[in-house]
Amino acid sequence: MASRIIRSHGGSYSLLDALASLFILEAMQPGTELYLISPWLSNSRIINNSYGRVNQVFPFLNGDMVYLADFLSTCAWRGCKVRLICNPEHRITMDFIRSLGANIETRVLTDNHEKGLIGSHFYIHGSMNFTYHGVYINGESVRITTDTAEVNSALLSARMRWEESEAI
Repeated sequence: MASRIIRSHGGSYSLLDALASLFILEAMQPGTELYLISPWLSNSRIINNSYGRVNQVFPFLNGDMVYLADFLSTCAWRGCKVRLICNPEHRITMDFIRSLGANIETRVLTDNHEKGLIGSHFYIHGSMNFTYHGVYINGESVRITTDTAEVNSALLSARMRWEESEAI
């Protein structure tokens, strides 16, 4: 799969399965950097771990669900530079940022409407905020690509967005 578009209406299994697969693969062996760009963020459930299938991947779990913070924290713990670009004016976003460890960097980019997750091997982008409503409720269109040229271009763009953003 070089690229795939998923149209989600109310938390489709296609979107949830794609996110879970990518997040597990990235958490197992993260790249050197990971950028999460989303005006709104919350600690959404990402992976159902009821049967302990991913305990080895996420060693700090305290329950049977993997949340966005678990994914980001695991990547940072394994040496990945995790950077968030968001709008902390939203209370739920600020609460999420406060719950993260100091090894995850966060910056503000005002008037940003871009949404995406860029790793060394993949790029997810589209209309979805990385929130509970974005993943489970709203109708969203998300494109996932593993095309090396697109991923590298998105990483360069994310680095530029990071430089133009402000520290919290």
